[in-house]
Amino acid sequence: MTGTSTFAPLQNKRTYWENEKIVLEYFFTNIDKNIYCAKNALSNQLWAFLVGQYSRSDLSMRDRFLQLFDDSKTALDKWIITKEEFISLDDLAENIKKSQNFSLDFFENKASEFLKKWWVDYGHNSLKDADRIRFAIEWVSQVFTKVIESPFPTLWDFQEKSTRYLHFWAESLIYPDDLKNSKFFPKAKELTGKLIDTYLKFTPIVKEALASNEIINKADFTSDRAYENTLNAKAFDILRYLLPSNVATSLGSSFSTRTLESHLSYMLAHPLEEVRMIAEAMHKEALLLSPGLLSRVAPVKYDSIRRKKINSYLWDFFKMTSGWDEETWYHKWIWDKERVNIVFEWDLDGHILASILFENSRAEGLSYEECMDLVEDMDNMTKSEIMKVYLEDRGEFDRMPRALQHSTIMMEYLVDFGAYRDIQRHRASAQLWQGASAIHGYDYPEFMDLPGMEEFKESYDELLTEITLFAKEMVKEDDFLSEYVTALGHLVRTTFEMSPWQLAYVLEMRTTPWGHHSYRRLFIETFAQFKKMSPLFAKYIKVGDLEEESSRKKQEEKREEKRKKLWI
Repeated sequence: MTGTSTFAPLQNKRTYWENEKIVLEYFFTNIDKNIYCAKNALSNQLWAFLVGQYSRSDLSMRDRFLQLFDDSKTALDKWIITKEEFISLDDLAENIKKSQNFSLDFFENKASEFLKKWWVDYGHNSLKDADRIRFAIEWVSQVFTKVIESPFPTLWDFQEKSTRYLHFWAESLIYPDDLKNSKFFPKAKELTGKLIDTYLKFTPIVKEALASNEIINKADFTSDRAYENTLNAKAFDILRYLLPSNVATSLGSSFSTRTLESHLSYMLAHPLEEVRMIAEAMHKEALLLSPGLLSRVAPVKYDSIRRKKINSYLWDFFKMTSGWDEETWYHKWIWDKERVNIVFEWDLDGHILASILFENSRAEGLSYEECMDLVEDMDNMTKSEIMKVYLEDRGEFDRMPRALQHSTIMMEYLVDFGAYRDIQRHRASAQLWQGASAIHGYDYPEFMDLPGMEEFKESYDELLTEITLFAKEMVKEDDFLSEYVTALGHLVRTTFEMSPWQLAYVLEMRTTPWGHHSYRRLFIETFAQFKKMSPLFAKYIKVGDLEEESSRKKQEEKREEKRKKLWI
């Protein structure tokens, strides 16, 4: 390793003088290496502009940044900008040394105009990936979060507040105007209000049942705080099934500008008023940061037209083909095998083995088709040995290798809405879902038959059944608005399509003992079905056991030890 962090000499065109060093060190992490980062002081929009200039220049990123000041001087000399708009590098350096405020408006405007003209108007979108917008989106419904958390394509990141750490009461419920103005509002408000009342009423009762039946045994804990946290978490895992979909939450989210543009346009055409209103507010705020790249955000007319036309056409079609009594039929608890349906899968083991051969046949130069032919001619012992050699040494935190990214497997899940909120986060997958519908019925949380839980179970059955029957009526007239009367315990349908690599990651992550019981059951059943289809690869997936300790005892005790060390 050389002093430049690469095997090449420093790519700066010249030696920097003092004020240039001050300015560069303010915006970049170093001035003497070929590997460096832009600091937070450099806005995303200005960074995207620099990337565009940099890609068509022989200058380093630092040198191209310094050239902006020469551009500013040229603009002043040509009367393009006024003296007040002019930014001198020396003045900027002095302001930095004195920690004074300064404005980069000229450069920001220049970046905005450039990006709008060349990268928006002419359809060049790649630089939009270099610009990121970060949002805090607060006090919105669970219905809305499922819309914003499903961009297409799936290029986003978000952190939604965990429901385990929020308090819920009647004031937490959101009733958008389109729901208030519908004939369903009085009953919808009554039922969602009952959900919150029941949640609050049975919180101490569920905690007492867990403690008295020693599901969470205080004697097993090393500290009172870890015990209380574990008891509260386990009680909430049960009680959260009662939370309505219109209960408020908050999230932080960031998007590349390209994804944000397409997703805002989609949300602006959404049937739900809450989604449209928040999309407008997001667009307004984002324009303050990146006007050049977000000037073409507009409702996607095709989305609205397509939705109306296909729904109109399929209305009669589904009525003719419906084979079950939609008035009375619904689930009330389901077996694990009913939760998972593997819709299709290719020859997974065969494709994985062919990918291993292809990746490692550089000297032979084999085509993928030739590798598939070789796999077809292999005996089972050879197949098993190749898979073993390739995967047996993978450690607990080692990711699956690249050869596992080809081929695909598609699952359909019937899962409670609360668990869907958890599994939807796995963005390296293709997903479809039918919304937060209550029409399929509901599932039971864990420990529903404990002594002391009888009244809770009776109230739970009565209320979720009432909502299911109401949703069956409401969905006929407005399938989107009906999402607001769903509880987290109601069952929803969704599909996930993943590569073997991604499925292995999800299976290992979501079957750990401290995960929620609902999605642990879902993915343990997924693995049970998957290993029949891919027996060679399945041997190397580290899946948890449903019989393992499912409380958060170990995690809470570790957390308590960390708190003590940090004096929290």
